[in-house]
Amino acid sequence: MRLLGDKVKQYRKQKNLSQQELASGICTQATVSLMEKRNKVPSIKIILQICRRLNVSLDDILAGVGSSLDEQFDRISLAVRADDYDHASQLIDQLDMGSVQNAFDRERYHYYRGFVELRAHHRSGEAIFHFNLLLHRSYRMPWDLYAIVGNVGMAAAYLDRNEYEKAHYYLREAMTYLENYEWHEKEEFCRLIWARYQIAQLYLKLEQPQLVNENAEAALRVVKQQASLYLIDVLYELKGEAETALLATPAARRNFTIAKTLALVTHNVALQQRLAHQQALVE
Repeated sequence: MRLLGDKVKQYRKQKNLSQQELASGICTQATVSLMEKRNKVPSIKIILQICRRLNVSLDDILAGVGSSLDEQFDRISLAVRADDYDHASQLIDQLDMGSVQNAFDRERYHYYRGFVELRAHHRSGEAIFHFNLLLHRSYRMPWDLYAIVGNVGMAAAYLDRNEYEKAHYYLREAMTYLENYEWHEKEEFCRLIWARYQIAQLYLKLEQPQLVNENAEAALRVVKQQASLYLIDVLYELKGEAETALLATPAARRNFTIAKTLALVTHNVALQQRLAHQQALVE
């Protein structure tokens, strides 16, 4: 991994910031100077804070941040997002953990392993173990993506164990992080929407339809801003289920109709089948 000091300087000047202003509350001016003039790499915590202040991603100021495992993790990610946890389990078992050489890969491994243990193997204790490792490895900044998904995973695992107080605690933690999170790349966007979707699902199980709506609507705002179809059909399905629980039948019918139309566009056959049953309940 190599720091691109000239890029740091370029982005700083675009923001009309002095070195002291960029460093304020994060590090010393000397640290920024070393970054810009000698490509000196500070701690990852400082780099992340600098990126946030400059409103750039790590890829914008670092070279060589990729991993030899990127392709394998991408396949696991697609399986998880498709709720195909059996396939995700097969893929993660194929990982050569001897190749996991950096903190980023270890975080990704514990994140996916946690959900595989929970959804594919129904081992909530193992899932909690991996999510705990993920949270302790994360830098726990207000915009830390793994702090969000780690807390979502913990909430799901404790809900699976019927430990409702702990499930509520971790859901509140996840939502606190989400309030301050700013995404920069497509991968972050997808994980952000997926996290909102998972939170809404968990609140539906906890019979809190208002919070289902709150999270579904927050996700839909971002999806629409990006002109994306990612999870848009199932988000409207969740809104319909929340409105059904709130006895708001016209609103529920409207959301189910939108979800049904979108399911045809996205070729989501499983959702089409679910909606045929759901709409019958609100007729």
